[in-house]
Amino acid sequence: MIRLNKYLAQVGVASRRASDYLISEGHVLVDGQVATVGMKLNGNENVIVDGKPVGKKETKEYFAVYKPIGLVSTASDEFGREKVIDLVKTDKRLYPIGRLDRESEGLMILTNDGDLALKLTHPKYHLEKEYEVTIDKNIEPARLNVGINKIIKSRNNMFWIVMYEGKKRQIREICWEAGYRVRRLARVRIGKLTLGNLEPGQFKRISIKDII
Repeated sequence: MIRLNKYLAQVGVASRRASDYLISEGHVLVDGQVATVGMKLNGNENVIVDGKPVGKKETKEYFAVYKPIGLVSTASDEFGREKVIDLVKTDKRLYPIGRLDRESEGLMILTNDGDLALKLTHPKYHLEKEYEVTIDKNIEPARLNVGINKIIKSRNNMFWIVMYEGKKRQIREICWEAGYRVRRLARVRIGKLTLGNLEPGQFKRISIKDII
């Protein structure tokens, strides 16, 4: 027996957490019946997500994407806003590894590999993420309380910070507490993968070895 959310992650539908959301919102059918969170499978069931059958042999895909400002980085959005996953044209169900808030831009990874997403987003993994930040005045790095994270470079009203762990909108809050206002926030690296020459809205295929 296997939990439905784990199964959906294994076949590349979404991470376990995102799968639970899809299940709770009625997007998943098991043998023609609306699935419930926590249910288990014996492996012989017919599983359908949003009208599309899912199976164990789906090819894994990985994309590096430059998320522009204004797009949301969730796999689904109840308000119908444009999502970063809409940028990549594929027949696979993609979802993002990590998030960027709507006002931020930069590097994101989209994949249908649920196991990789779960691994890379787990706090124990400490996948480095580097950000380029522009603020409203010249920076004094000592004023910023960055915790275990690290400012690696600063110049005038810009600084570059490596986040080993972080909460939602943490960089903006760190700046706010120090009396700065963020004018631009862009993620330029995830693990080994850099933004490179991608422009806003562009994407490219990558492999796992490009990330870790």
